[in-house]
Amino acid sequence: MHEFNKQTFDRLPTLKPVLLQTVKECGDLMTYQKVWDRCSAKKPRTLENFEGHTFEESLFDDPVMVELIEQNVADIFTTDQIASAIMCATKSNYSWDIEIKKYENKIFIDKRQEDSEQNILNYMTVNETALEGQPIDDQSVNGIKPLMQEGQNINNSWMHYAQSGDVTSQVQLEDENPFLEDENQVATRVGYLYKVWKLAEADKEKGTPEMKICIRCSVHLNAGSTVVDEGVKRSFMNVYAINEH
Repeated sequence: MHEFNKQTFDRLPTLKPVLLQTVKECGDLMTYQKVWDRCSAKKPRTLENFEGHTFEESLFDDPVMVELIEQNVADIFTTDQIASAIMCATKSNYSWDIEIKKYENKIFIDKRQEDSEQNILNYMTVNETALEGQPIDDQSVNGIKPLMQEGQNINNSWMHYAQSGDVTSQVQLEDENPFLEDENQVATRVGYLYKVWKLAEADKEKGTPEMKICIRCSVHLNAGSTVVDEGVKRSFMNVYAINEH
């Protein structure tokens, strides 16, 4: 076991990732329901509770990721949720539970699956950068854990109902959603872009190889297309609810 403190992270060399390509695009995307833009304190709109499935599957439960691992598209494999948690690590009050596994020359970074109800990464954080840490064992309505769960439910509902539901404007990416069990399953329709970045060039003098990372990136909505010199350019968007308590 090894312990890393903030000063160790601060001394790490600055990485400048270079996006190489999007190796896979899966899922389908609805357009944004613009009626939400007209909401205000005087004209509120009720957000219904969505009880369907919102996917955030682990690396090895993702058949597309398993395929890319077998194809050796990168040296490190993870998801956008895990990557963002690590990038914000030195600012957060809360611990989170990830697994880093190394097999031969590959590294896999994922959420720990055992006891997932206790893993902070499965919820929206609350008071993440507060000067004083909040008690995690308070189970009242204003306790940190219940607020985290409520925040996650609100975001899942918001992501689902922000979709217009207009199938004529639906964008089907090149492959099917790898997590849908059937086309009638009650689940939020989103897209998954599997992107590869180059983290480091090969250094022959030091004997270090080129280092690449593959990240599964979720996209929530189709924001429309624009015509540019090179052709039609697609635009995607993600939506999140920032809640106050």
